[in-house]
Amino acid sequence: MKMYHKVILITLGLCGLVGLLAWLWLDYRTVILTFWHQAFDRQRLIDLLRNQGKHNAILFMAVIALGSAIPGMPIAAVAILAGVCFGRWPGFAINVAGIVIGNLLAIGILDRFPHKPQPGKLRALTDRLKAMRHPRVGLSIGYAVPMLPTLLVNYAAMELRMSWWNTAGCILIGSLPVSFLYAFGGNELLFGNTKTAVAAIALVLLLLGLYRVIQRDQRRKGAPVEKATTEEN
Repeated sequence: MKMYHKVILITLGLCGLVGLLAWLWLDYRTVILTFWHQAFDRQRLIDLLRNQGKHNAILFMAVIALGSAIPGMPIAAVAILAGVCFGRWPGFAINVAGIVIGNLLAIGILDRFPHKPQPGKLRALTDRLKAMRHPRVGLSIGYAVPMLPTLLVNYAAMELRMSWWNTAGCILIGSLPVSFLYAFGGNELLFGNTKTAVAAIALVLLLLGLYRVIQRDQRRKGAPVEKATTEEN
């Protein structure tokens, strides 16, 4: 993918994302302003948020899809808001649909404008996913771990040349844990169930800590191999 292709595609994606976020603001600004100028009433806030029209589910889905397709774009805040505005299971469904559509879109764009990550840690991560005995399991895990760059997982999915259905299945399976976490966490925060919210945050921190441990372990194991390769050359 040439640089100007990247610039054009990312610019178009960002413009679309800003436009959709502005649309959401216009739809929800009355609720926000009403809540801001009145005494706190949790039940009234819930009623206002969840009676804004089902068409907003499409907007949330589109925002999450575009955010998933743009490299480095965090979607956690919008995914949590889906749980706040629509409830646990509807928010979960919105998150899953948005993540799957967005990543399939990203893979389609990468396939249309081929490009490989540069050598280094990023390339190594892509190669590691491709080299697994069960690459579908590796891809599903890659999409499930929020700390892994989704762009690299998408590169691996593209280079594996799996069928569209297999790729979509890996993205779907990988999107389930994070979608559940965001939607249910957002819903519980709205209802003031702080214990559940704290448990969700602890789970995210645990995943982050586990990922860091795995990274360090991989570096320790990889160092002697790299040294031996250098000595042979």
